Amino acid sequence: MSTSDRVVEILTGEGGYRSLPRPFKIGTQAFDFTHALIAADRANDIVIVIEVKGDTADEAVIRKLLAFTRALDVQGSKRPVTAVLTAGQARANTVQTISKVCRVLPVGSPHGPDANAAVRDWLAVLLPLTQPPAVDTMLDWEADLRAAVPAGAKGALMEGLVEAAPRGKGAIETVLAEEIATIAKAVIDDDGQAI
Repeated sequence: MSTSDRVVEILTGEGGYRSLPRPFKIGTQAFDFTHALIAADRANDIVIVIEVKGDTADEAVIRKLLAFTRALDVQGSKRPVTAVLTAGQARANTVQTISKVCRVLPVGSPHGPDANAAVRDWLAVLLPLTQPPAVDTMLDWEADLRAAVPAGAKGALMEGLVEAAPRGKGAIETVLAEEIATIAKAVIDDDGQAI
């Protein structure tokens, strides 16, 4: 699998991007890149994947990207553009020139067992943030709380509060209010009058 295909696979599979047809048009002008993707949902990025050949001049790549971003400007597009350069090593002046009109990610052509991870790391700015599962990050608060509470404070109220805690502040306040009402009613019933 080529690096360009890895980029497309990661962006479509993990980032929710969708591929644009080749060639695609901006206004009346047609553009043909190795791959072009557009973000969906909340993002609105356009990602252009270009295979850079190490033995050829990069002027054609620069001209195509400058023309593309200019066409977007003429159309009034607010979409940010990212150029992902794969296959060869892009020249420093090429990256510098392109970076004036769009974000540039020179991925190159990683090989070996960690190639997918390397590409994914380069593309991290285009992917949604991932969080570890809540279970992994959550401390065992319940066991810690039970260990910290003195033996005399343990009982039905404590159990009710611990059970209500995952439902939030309102659930805890409800349990406390019910406990206070129960105690107040018991005192009133015993004495026949309010305190």
